[in-house]
Amino acid sequence: MNGANGSGSGSGTEWHALPVGEVAQVLQTDVERGLKEANVEELQAKFGPNELKGQRGVNPWRVLLGQFTNGLTVILVLAAAVSYAVQDYAEGGVLAFVIIFNAAVGFVQEFRAEKTMDALRRMASPTAKVIRDGGLSRISSPGVVPGDIIVFEVGDVVPADCRLFEVLNLEVDEAMLTGESLPVAKAVEPIKGDNASLGDRLNMVYSSTTLTKGRGRGVAVATGMNTEIGKITKSIAETSSGSTPMQKRLNLMAYILFGISLLLAVVVFAVNKFNFSTDIILYAVSLSIAVIPEGLIAVITIVMALGVRRMASQRALVRKLVALESLQAVTNICSDKTGTLTQGKMTVTSVWRPGSERVVVTGDGWSTTGEFLVRDSAIAPSDLLGDLGFRLLVECSALCNTANIVEASEGKVWGDPTEIALQVLAYKLQMGKPSFRQLKEPVTEYPFSSATKRMSMLYRDVGRDDFELYTKGAENVLDLCDRVLENGAEVEIASRDEFLRGVHEQIQVSAKQGLRVLVMAYRTVDERQMGKSVTKWERADVEASLVFLGLVGIRDTPRPESKVAVDQCYKAGIIVHMLTGDHHDTALAIAKEVGIIRAPPDRADATVVSLSNPVMTAPEFDAMSEAEIDGLEELPLVIARCTPATKVRMIEALHRRRKFAAMTGDGVNDAPSLKKADVGIAMGAGSDVAKQSSEIVLTDNNFATIVMAVSEGRRIFSNIRKFVLHLISTNVGEVIVLIIGLAFKDRSGLSVFPLAPVQILYMNMVTSTPPAMALGVEAASRHVMSVPPHTKGLFGKELLADMMAYGVIMGGLILTDFVLVIYAFGDGNLGLECNSDRNVFECNTVFRARSTILIAFTWMMLLHAYNCRNLRASLFTKDGGGASKIFSNKLLVVSVFVGAIMPIPTVYIPTLNTTVFKQETISWEWGIIFVSVVAFFFCSEFYKYCKRRVMTNHHI
Repeated sequence: MNGANGSGSGSGTEWHALPVGEVAQVLQTDVERGLKEANVEELQAKFGPNELKGQRGVNPWRVLLGQFTNGLTVILVLAAAVSYAVQDYAEGGVLAFVIIFNAAVGFVQEFRAEKTMDALRRMASPTAKVIRDGGLSRISSPGVVPGDIIVFEVGDVVPADCRLFEVLNLEVDEAMLTGESLPVAKAVEPIKGDNASLGDRLNMVYSSTTLTKGRGRGVAVATGMNTEIGKITKSIAETSSGSTPMQKRLNLMAYILFGISLLLAVVVFAVNKFNFSTDIILYAVSLSIAVIPEGLIAVITIVMALGVRRMASQRALVRKLVALESLQAVTNICSDKTGTLTQGKMTVTSVWRPGSERVVVTGDGWSTTGEFLVRDSAIAPSDLLGDLGFRLLVECSALCNTANIVEASEGKVWGDPTEIALQVLAYKLQMGKPSFRQLKEPVTEYPFSSATKRMSMLYRDVGRDDFELYTKGAENVLDLCDRVLENGAEVEIASRDEFLRGVHEQIQVSAKQGLRVLVMAYRTVDERQMGKSVTKWERADVEASLVFLGLVGIRDTPRPESKVAVDQCYKAGIIVHMLTGDHHDTALAIAKEVGIIRAPPDRADATVVSLSNPVMTAPEFDAMSEAEIDGLEELPLVIARCTPATKVRMIEALHRRRKFAAMTGDGVNDAPSLKKADVGIAMGAGSDVAKQSSEIVLTDNNFATIVMAVSEGRRIFSNIRKFVLHLISTNVGEVIVLIIGLAFKDRSGLSVFPLAPVQILYMNMVTSTPPAMALGVEAASRHVMSVPPHTKGLFGKELLADMMAYGVIMGGLILTDFVLVIYAFGDGNLGLECNSDRNVFECNTVFRARSTILIAFTWMMLLHAYNCRNLRASLFTKDGGGASKIFSNKLLVVSVFVGAIMPIPTVYIPTLNTTVFKQETISWEWGIIFVSVVAFFFCSEFYKYCKRRVMTNHHI
């Protein structure tokens, strides 16, 4: 059993390159009698059951635990624990609410974790027909072993990877593995040549693919995890998703802020001579918590959840919240062709007749309406049908056809994709098959086969003894043609070489346009001419002496919106790659049409894509080493005949270039690359495996929806930057005030806190989070898709500078207000034990100063949200949210207005002001408040003006 052992262990044997006899010898089987039943048990013990090894199902506890593993949440949990330890239940309760709320939202969104292995199991064939000891039996699919002879019939799901040795019109749908949009006709001859891709191994069938036509037999060469689908399963299991740039920066920020908070707590105790009184401990805890933006995680989670709902309404379902942040950083999109950039519907786009101009056929997918153009000028259908040859060609399209069209606009069509395309062409000229029912009756069908590569239909004219044979097929149909139509009359082909040269030139023209070319022919015949009854006619006799009608070009046409979407990508600094199972010329033609391959643009600021070799085939790309791939000036824009391994290598190559890649896909073959990509985007009409391996699922399978999703991701990320700036800069201002404020000391030498702990908590939870939330729902900037991707994460140099600048401005103004109230306009008395309410009368000046800076600080924090709507534009401009847009964000207006009113009662309500907030009523201090708030805006505008002078590029 050594040979079988090699096969089952995934030794890499090129089964498609071996003759059938050698395959049977290696596997120690007999192609006629199959394996001996006595050997099957030994083989099953050696190779195990023919099934995919899955992972454990979704564990809700594991998903829930994952919500607490990011750095900021861990810090909040520690802060909450400290708050409860020092009996600061208000602060601890608020922190606990934030933690629980964030975990709940994340858990609900991500509970549908991946079920990839379960989906793969469901796709496995439940039974298989095998030959053992010369007898045919049906067994459970897990019982198949290498060496089994498998019998296939139309509709069967292939139970294992098999080398075919007998086929009869056998076609297999391999789209899930290769991305090939059409069923593949199979053969039995060995496939020579190195590195033949899956789609080119015509003598192989693969586990979980489906037979769409014919029947056949094959030898099982790989089972279970050694099949091609098993290799994909392994790849998925071994692929882990890394953290996004924002996740990494948030975690780093959390740890840094935690360290700073501990340091500041030590400073508070040191300044107060390590007096561990309750007031000082509470102040130290409040200061430490003031450093940490506890509302940040909740705001990010809510904003992303709202983004998920918004994207769902636009046909993009987000499975993981972090994908929204990942989308904005995308630098490269690797897209499939079929059904994503194209409509996934074969369409006739070109008709050529000898001696006539090429006719271009327009129309959308299966729509039965369209125009006919000659040299870009429309021509009436009646004029076209006035040519007998063109009319017969359309008849051939309609009648040599088994497809049915009920209502194309509603997708009510069925049949082979190529035949649907031909039937739609006939319908566009009001010559669909139903229009001939009263005129012609079908007699015989000569079906397509991989040997003949053509199909013919014989019809009888109703009421007459004449017959018409309509034939369509590959170029070999030309060998059967000896006449053409000229001026409505059949004439012999004068020079066969000249005729073939002219036709082949047109075939090459069509091939360069990515068209699949069909040769159309017909003949009239009767029983007298054939010398025998129609029931005795042989195919070889009737398919002879045909009249050549012309060529029909068919392709999967691009979606109308694809070119616009690709253009948007390039303007946004995103490179689009097309990875497809189609052939080189087809891929090249589509890539040019949708704008993936383009001439260098005139605009100096546009993304230039100029490659010496923009298109490569998968064998060419896979043959290159990593060093050779990395040595390319640019990666290819198009990879034809693409395989699952090629897609993964492409993603890896992009990652080595520090690119942020999105990958689209719909088949099982796409699952490994979807997992490895930074953003996996599955198609709604695709397999469950692809969906469970992705972060985003498109319900309309449309490339334009991806661009919309990127735009939405950029909007969300831009808004996250805005409210992060708001939250952190206000926290910086608080820390400056609270630390420098420790320098104010009373007669006992203890610090007089500029803000009481309750005031700190109030500002953190009431005046920071609501405006931050409002910033999170800001509309997108008009420049959102005109700037390059932001790949360096959340905290760039500009954002860090803004945080410090605004924090210093606020902190400086607030400290100035405190000094003015106490020293410039007050008596300069800092009292005794003013951190408590035990000496209210003596602490009157300090309490009035606290009231002043509480309101001034609160108003600055709230109005600072308007500053953050645009990081550079002036507040008085349209981009900066000027007069015309000041009320556009109603949530922001409400949060600012309500937040501005809320601190006022705490100043004037007796007992609440002095006992709880440690502050006092104010009067003339309102003047200081208004002046300081106005000063904050002037300082902010001057800072933005300086930034605009230095930074000239667009910003979102």
